[in-house]
Amino acid sequence: MPVAWTSELSTGIRTIDLQHEELVDMINAFQAAVSRGEAAATLDALLPRLAAYALFHFGTEEALLAELPAGHGHAQAHLREHAAFAARVEAFRTADAHARAATLGEFGDYLSTWIVQHIMKTDQELARLLAAGGGGRPPLSP
Repeated sequence: MPVAWTSELSTGIRTIDLQHEELVDMINAFQAAVSRGEAAATLDALLPRLAAYALFHFGTEEALLAELPAGHGHAQAHLREHAAFAARVEAFRTADAHARAATLGEFGDYLSTWIVQHIMKTDQELARLLAAGGGGRPPLSP
């Protein structure tokens, strides 16, 4: 199911929100290709791009996480979520064509669900912590 970008998904951190929009666009492109039965033709181009962009985006978020106090529970959990997502995408990307074909819909649902849940819970919590000055810097502007 495609993800609709709404203001509810906004973290208030413009760079992160723009990157999230790009990830959502890639996930929606994957879902659309699956729906049209064109997924096999799209996978070879889209999956490496999605994997690389997700890692780039995670780097941006992880730079913000580094502003939280050492050992902060949120930072630890956030990093685990990133690692689990990256591993799942890589496992799907490197699976043989038959295995990928058998799980296209399931994987597309995973991508859509994961991005929304991660943004709504984990990323918005990071934004709240940073806005409250939890990173040792002045609070973010509203």
